[in-house]
Amino acid sequence: MTLELTPLGGNFSATRDALHRLAVYVISPAQRITNGEIILRSSPGGFATAMLAEGEVRVDGTDLVVERGGETRRTPITTLNETAAFVGIEPDVAQQDQFDVPPHGDLDQQLPIDPAAVANLAEWYTFTSELLEALRGEAGPQDDVSPVRIWPEHFDVAIDLGDQAAGRRGTYGGSPGDRQHDQPYLYVSAWAGRIDEFFADPAFVGASLKHAEILAGADPAAFLREGRRRIMER
Repeated sequence: MTLELTPLGGNFSATRDALHRLAVYVISPAQRITNGEIILRSSPGGFATAMLAEGEVRVDGTDLVVERGGETRRTPITTLNETAAFVGIEPDVAQQDQFDVPPHGDLDQQLPIDPAAVANLAEWYTFTSELLEALRGEAGPQDDVSPVRIWPEHFDVAIDLGDQAAGRRGTYGGSPGDRQHDQPYLYVSAWAGRIDEFFADPAFVGASLKHAEILAGADPAAFLREGRRRIMER
């Protein structure tokens, strides 16, 4: 690893939740309208669309940036309505009824965006993406490993890896936190279920390693590899 985590600053949870709403109702829909894809990726300063040939829509600190046709436009992140208008779409509020996503809330309410918290989120996505790319590099042809992606529904970075027919496939990733976890965490979830005592997170069928535990010295790469070892040897 070349990147080390720093303590969470600012109002991290509120900023994370606000940017999650922005991802679900504005940024991911901007991509889906163009090519049917919803996936996002880590980018310097935050996160971005992953598959827009003509440019990208991204969070860069407290700004929303739109690149199209060689032109770059930037605006402070304000409300869902205003950011969607800047992108050139309507907020896709139908996402709330179709998926397990945070409620869109008042579309004209200012999104609480703290600069220090955005920096922590960007750092977490970069950190996790780097870990997962390293894990991908260890995979063999039979593992059918997926690309590193940010999924807007749960706002996590993840890959799938392993031989499904042999019952050895799992999902490996990092969440910035959710309703059951008050801080970011790495996770491993075996598709076969809670196969042994390592997979002991009470909120989902998998194992987790918290941001605070990593800051305290726990080895994140070793955690992911241990999860993979257990899945592979079941």
